[in-house]
Amino acid sequence: MSQSEVTLARFRSQFPVLTTRAYLFSGALAPAATPVRAAWDRWSEAWSRDPNSLYTNQAMFGEMDQLRGAFANLIGADSSEIALTDNTSRAANLAVRILEARPKGNVVIDDSTYPSSNYPWRAHSQVEVRHVSPVGVEYAANAFARYVDNETVAVCVSHVAPFSGKRHNLLELGRLAHAHGAVLMVDAAQSTGVLPIDVRGEGIDVLVTTGMKWLLGPPGIGYLFVARELLKDAPVLDVGYVGLDVDAGGWSVDRLPPVSSEARRYELGLPALPALAASRAGIDLIQSVGTHQIAAHVERLVTRCIGGLGERGADVVTPTDPGSRAGVIVCNCSRPDELFGICRNEGVDIGVIPHAIRVDPHGFNNLEDIERFLDCYDRFAARLLKGE
Repeated sequence: MSQSEVTLARFRSQFPVLTTRAYLFSGALAPAATPVRAAWDRWSEAWSRDPNSLYTNQAMFGEMDQLRGAFANLIGADSSEIALTDNTSRAANLAVRILEARPKGNVVIDDSTYPSSNYPWRAHSQVEVRHVSPVGVEYAANAFARYVDNETVAVCVSHVAPFSGKRHNLLELGRLAHAHGAVLMVDAAQSTGVLPIDVRGEGIDVLVTTGMKWLLGPPGIGYLFVARELLKDAPVLDVGYVGLDVDAGGWSVDRLPPVSSEARRYELGLPALPALAASRAGIDLIQSVGTHQIAAHVERLVTRCIGGLGERGADVVTPTDPGSRAGVIVCNCSRPDELFGICRNEGVDIGVIPHAIRVDPHGFNNLEDIERFLDCYDRFAARLLKGE
């Protein structure tokens, strides 16, 4: 089925939760779509009735190959540049261990850099961590220019910041990093699946993300992209049989088989097997709609939500400029748990972060979902006015 054949209404129909709820928190855990659930159930059924059918090289490694390929196609990479992990944090730790071997002395981060990509750098004392102070509402590459020099290993940011909803211009950051011989490392957990990403065109050298959010997959699968130019000199870290190139002679006990030259060298053993096909079904569903169509629709929803909150006097942190945001809306709130509870009681799902709430519409949401949330916000605001 081509992308033009899959309308947003058809996309929405694949999510059973939407028959009763307005689910607006895909930046945490996306709801299970019918084809994703079906892929998981097929594995479970085979596990129950014919487990040996799952325990073959084709069933296991074939699924891994297909998932690497699907994710690579989504971000404009080659499957040889993709390693499967169990989450973004694992992917980020691998990335940091790969990059810290480069003979440089500092990494540049900012307030967008999520803990899973920030803390691993801080755990390695030989790499100085330079923290860019935020400037203005939007992120600008010139704010980084004071901190990046010829000793910089990497510029490391979250593409879309989970605590503000601000989006980086990766092309500008990539140019800045590359001008100093550094690499651009991107945590894309809040953008893969909701924004078009082209790792070559945007100058991304390393990308880490998860399957359970905007990519519509289940928990247990993450992704690491390492550009082929970096892979040439990237160190071997931990070793497991999945990351080796085993010849026809099988597994030798007296020598180490060659370590793969591909990114899968960083895979040790089998991942969550039922999650492989389910994760691929999520990516296939995204691809059937098209990230450009999803991004344009989400922008309309975000514009309405931010506008509606602004009309109500809410303190919205997320930028109003469409080019500086994606699907994450953050709004400061004095009693976020209370607003969360009102929404839950009305069948509306949002998120709570410190001193704020988050609203994360995906391509399967519609304007009615946003209006349901705004109605809940009105009830919350009325309580505040009454001093309840």
